[in-house]
Amino acid sequence: MTNSLGLMSGQITAAENEIDALEAQIAGLETPDSFGCGTDQVLINDDGWRCADPVVSHSSYFGMVNRTLVTEGSVGSSASVAIGVDGNPVISHQDRDNGSLELYVCDDPNCTSGENQTLETTGGAGNDTSVAIGADGNPVISHQDGGDVMGGNFDLELYVCADPACASGTNQTLETAGDVGNFTSLAIGVDGNPVISHHDNTNNDLELYVCDDPTCASGTNQTLVSGGYETSVAIGVDGNPIISHYDNGDEDLELYVCDDAACTSGTNRELVTDGDVGNYSSVAIGVDGNPVISHYDDTNNDLELYVCDDPACASGTNLTLLTSGDVGKYSSVAIGNDGNPVISHHDNGNGELELYFCADPACTAGTNQTLESSQTVGVRTTVVIGASGTPFISHRDLSNRDLELAFVVYAFSSPAFE
Repeated sequence: MTNSLGLMSGQITAAENEIDALEAQIAGLETPDSFGCGTDQVLINDDGWRCADPVVSHSSYFGMVNRTLVTEGSVGSSASVAIGVDGNPVISHQDRDNGSLELYVCDDPNCTSGENQTLETTGGAGNDTSVAIGADGNPVISHQDGGDVMGGNFDLELYVCADPACASGTNQTLETAGDVGNFTSLAIGVDGNPVISHHDNTNNDLELYVCDDPTCASGTNQTLVSGGYETSVAIGVDGNPIISHYDNGDEDLELYVCDDAACTSGTNRELVTDGDVGNYSSVAIGVDGNPVISHYDDTNNDLELYVCDDPACASGTNLTLLTSGDVGKYSSVAIGNDGNPVISHHDNGNGELELYFCADPACTAGTNQTLESSQTVGVRTTVVIGASGTPFISHRDLSNRDLELAFVVYAFSSPAFE
């Protein structure tokens, strides 16, 4: 039997079955609504629908912005910067006129405005500050009570903020025996507890204070090795502290590698011994888990970077990055979002703040950029990577005695998706 179109009933049944099969196949396909992508993801179709993470990478250095944050009095000494849980920078520093520890809290990621908090005023506080973000999201600041400002007790202290804006907090006196707390550097351990490297000036020792809890209500001070000037501490991939320092006796760059999280034992490594090297050292952990240490060669007035071959730095290579002029003072190193080190430093000959961009994780090549050249700037730099991958550098304008913050502006490439 045929219908009006001349089709046999068997042909109609076959077509209907094929349509039913196609409808079932379509119904089984995933649709955009079925994916449930994360809040930071986007839905794309590249040979099929999928949730993807957008990645926007910078293509080149474009310029910089330098902000003067605090100008009243002699401020900005021993500045240190960290990025808060809200993505906004916080900068610890010392008011040298009043011998006080202060913290500048930015209102937004680019620090277009903010508030300066006076945290501690007793006994010439705020010498050699270092700031980090605690496990609770609140800033903690290591510092020395004393130094060459307003007398003081020459103690190692830690200010623990009670909230992210540090509207209140508690100052803890950690170590009081002798002239301690020089050149403090602070990191947060894998257990959420602060560890603070510092120099015992009375005994000329490198020391590490290991807190027992996130607020450091108690802890243990470890004497590690003689020397220990200009310390910098980081947490290795094994969860144990490592501390770069300058041996002021032998004039070497050295690295103390702890055997455990409490650093009850460890190994001190002499990394560079040729000349007067290792000044103003700063350590960070590379993407491969191996430490990199920026430092200043005082014999040749050069910026240098030691790249370790393994997490314990049993061997490595020392690279001379810049040789023109007197460069590399007050260095600080961080690892960019691309996995390459960036090193802030002071050009002492021209009084400039500069930033060296490594072209690869081992820094076999790179580019140096002058960020700020007005007056004498770039004293006691600290570099940190912001939430967007932008390097932020805290520093002091020595000419005007101001606290300043510089950050890099990139030209961005088209977005990619992972």
